[in-house]
Amino acid sequence: MPAMPVLVIGIDPHWRARMQRLLAARGELDWLGAYAPAQPRQARPGCPDLLLLDGDDPRIDRERRRPWLPTPRRLYFYRHPDVNALLHCIAGRANACLDKLAPPALVLRAIRAAESDLFVTAPALLLQALHGADAALPPAPAGADLSMLTGRQREIVHWAARGMSNKQIARQLGISPETVKTHLHHVFERGGVHNRMGLLALQHDVADPAPSAPRIV
Repeated sequence: MPAMPVLVIGIDPHWRARMQRLLAARGELDWLGAYAPAQPRQARPGCPDLLLLDGDDPRIDRERRRPWLPTPRRLYFYRHPDVNALLHCIAGRANACLDKLAPPALVLRAIRAAESDLFVTAPALLLQALHGADAALPPAPAGADLSMLTGRQREIVHWAARGMSNKQIARQLGISPETVKTHLHHVFERGGVHNRMGLLALQHDVADPAPSAPRIV
């Protein structure tokens, strides 16, 4: 199967560099390069099958309309993705609305999903869109003992509620997946929830810690 040609476009140099570090050496991708619309294009010739676009760049939609045939699939990245960004991506028939610091595994999952014309975003953002940006999340279940959560457990709730797997959280925090699983088991017991969607309600009632910043890969 031929490698998928991928091109990154956007004004944010740190995000472009991060995408290059993450994707340029992957054998299943044909890295065409990364450039800012205001600069001369520094990319290999070729027609991309997939565009990774800086959603914070006001010129990006004009730039992505280059006459590439067939039309590339598109993933949008934002510094602070919100419901308006999500609706823009959906209206434009893009394949993802992601945070610029999304975990590497999520970025790669979104790329694979785009090949099947699927759409990827964070669960919390999707819930905001479904219930309204200002709609309150349901309260934590009665009897939930949230005051006893440790700082580590609060960090794990933060990332699990945003769709990260146990392995991704483990890599994020520098602990083992089994440790993450054990912490989640205790959180589920104390919070009276049974799945990760329930963690969104818990997080609404738990003071959100300043979680460890996502690692730049």
